[in-house]
Amino acid sequence: MVSLRNDNKISILAVEDQNVIQDRIRTLLVPENNYHLFGICSNAETCLERLKISTPDILLVDLELPGMKGDELIKICREKYPNVKIVVFTSFEEQSRILRLLKLGIKGYILKDTIDELFIAELSVIQLGGASLTERVAQKILDEVENGELQSSSGSNDPILSEREFEVLNLISLGMNYKDIAIDLDVSPHTVRRHIENLYKKLEVNSKIQALEKAQRIGILNF
Repeated sequence: MVSLRNDNKISILAVEDQNVIQDRIRTLLVPENNYHLFGICSNAETCLERLKISTPDILLVDLELPGMKGDELIKICREKYPNVKIVVFTSFEEQSRILRLLKLGIKGYILKDTIDELFIAELSVIQLGGASLTERVAQKILDEVENGELQSSSGSNDPILSEREFEVLNLISLGMNYKDIAIDLDVSPHTVRRHIENLYKKLEVNSKIQALEKAQRIGILNF
């Protein structure tokens, strides 16, 4: 395995499945004198095959990919290719996800609506040894830290959901509707609806699908 080099330029391998974003990456990086866009992979599996042959300076990763998701790709790459600087390039701004990826060792978290000039500047910071978080992402981290400190000072270690809310969420994951859940728990449909409203609020979501995805991401449910 070799490291990708092109006249001392910073080599970048991108993992992105959307054609419009692929075109934007090419438009931004190909004309740049300091960067060499080695290629763009449409999925994580193709990326892993290419990394067996050669590694870039920076791996630019989208999170929502077909097949293996970006989160899992990042885990694998951190273990197998620790010298590669991994930068997330995504539309997702969820605090818990950002924190989890930072703990994995990513060097940057850049949102896709970042302006072109700032995008290039952020990559330069990363290559020089720094870490980069676009402004909104940095603010979310600060908010999370502040909330964590407040919870810590109160000494609260309560779970995110109550036992009954967890039961309701688990039954939702099994495909049960309000009426079926009410019968199973021996409560009224109104009570079930109230529990669902409460867990939506605690998980900061607006639908069953979002609730299940969020619960899986933060480890409340495994399915």
